Amino acid sequence: LHELDEDVVKQLITVNVDCTTRMTKYVLPGMVKRGKGAIVNIGSGAATVLPSDPLYSVYAGTKAYVDQFSKSLSVEYSKHNIDVQVQAPLFVVSKMSKIRRASVTVPSPKGYAKAGLRAIGYEVRTSPYWSHSIIWALISALPVSFMDKMRIGMTTDIRRRALRKKNKAQ
Repeated sequence: LHELDEDVVKQLITVNVDCTTRMTKYVLPGMVKRGKGAIVNIGSGAATVLPSDPLYSVYAGTKAYVDQFSKSLSVEYSKHNIDVQVQAPLFVVSKMSKIRRASVTVPSPKGYAKAGLRAIGYEVRTSPYWSHSIIWALISALPVSFMDKMRIGMTTDIRRRALRKKNKAQ
């Protein structure tokens, strides 16, 4: 955390906390007036599936906000027939994940979107892509200490490779 660029921290908080809160606040009055609606927020497995996400603590923390915010609003607005859901994907093909090809465990954006749309109106918190749900169940069955050790190893390796790439470019 102490090495993280302050602009990155601000961007993560702005996108995941400020924008999610403001957009939700903006659309809710119309939904309340109509007596129906659906709000789908995008969380992350970093905040809901994994017991911790070392070296991604700000990202995971802002996504934990999205998770709790959505679950709480779901209870508050159910009386207005408004479904509030948080979808917590694992990896999806994207620039952010730096994964370029879809696989059994990593859907394309279109594949994830189809699964996400089918899940609206059911669970308050879900990981709608089928293999993500299986992975979530498996991770939940493992000891937290095991997952923490595994994840710190993975994130440390990712960081090491990124720094090496950055140093080569300079």
